[in-house]
Amino acid sequence: MVYFACIVLLLAGSLAAPVAARGPTIEDIEPGDTVFVYEEGLNFSQLRDPDSGNPITSLRRYVDDDPAKALISEIPVADDTAVDIPSTLVEDTPAVYYAYNSVDGAGASVVIREPEFLLGVTLANPYHADEVEGLNIPEGTAIAFRVDSPHVGTKYRVDSDYPARIDIVVTTPGGAETTSFGGRDLSDIPVSASRIYTDDIRGPVSLSGLQEGTYRVRAEWREPQGFADEAPDSNEITFSLAQRGVDITVTTTTTPTPTESPIPSPSPTEAPTTPPTTAPVTTAPTASPTATESPSPPATTPPPAPSPTPAPLSLWPVLIALCGAAVLIVWRKKRI
Repeated sequence: MVYFACIVLLLAGSLAAPVAARGPTIEDIEPGDTVFVYEEGLNFSQLRDPDSGNPITSLRRYVDDDPAKALISEIPVADDTAVDIPSTLVEDTPAVYYAYNSVDGAGASVVIREPEFLLGVTLANPYHADEVEGLNIPEGTAIAFRVDSPHVGTKYRVDSDYPARIDIVVTTPGGAETTSFGGRDLSDIPVSASRIYTDDIRGPVSLSGLQEGTYRVRAEWREPQGFADEAPDSNEITFSLAQRGVDITVTTTTTPTPTESPIPSPSPTEAPTTPPTTAPVTTAPTASPTATESPSPPATTPPPAPSPTPAPLSLWPVLIALCGAAVLIVWRKKRI
């Protein structure tokens, strides 16, 4: 059982462990690899049919990634050991392309993607979660630049070697461009993960002794040469440096204004509270009349009391009737 458990753990570890995206060099492409538009001189010979060894004559894309379905697009291959991926022949990305020749048909496949990346600016470690793009940053703040490139940062590599590199270019308020900023060299930075922070590689950028104003920052590809020549730059970010800045969240001074707008809403609720206070005052007098009316019912109750007093007067007819009956009885006895 222990031996079996060890085998399972080894298999799980082999599945979880990262494998070389390419090899033995970055130009050598294996089945299932990701290649990028603008790459040049790629060796696709490892995608040949292993039985025939026939060279690849084109890369083909099919409907639903199914070679049995219709052909969508094709990249001609003159030499499968030196293949360029021009942007003019790649219509959509990401896309699956199959190695093809007329004898063997469609064989192994690769994925073609754009070499994309996105730039951001944050506070330096350990505050990478705090974005400062577009804010008015006080002098002396330590910042970092963030680069997101999920596919180049994971697929463009050989084992632990990541040959893709970028330059971060800063445009100062005066219009000058530089890759040396805040005491740090921001050139030739390796894209070695899906997300990187420059302060983890070169240290934090200190905004001290710099010109006040707005700074613009972008990232450019440096390596490989095909990326540097043709691939687009990253997005551009901006932030402002205030030598007398009070807080990094200077732009959040607008947030108190929204919070103040709810504050007037309680004041209307206080205005209605004033009428209720006068309302009890008016109800108090109405309560006093009811108190005066409560004695008046007892004043009206005595009149019903005299109504029983005639009741004793009504006994006289009864007594007269009784007396008459007694007289009649006596008179009858005398006649007998």
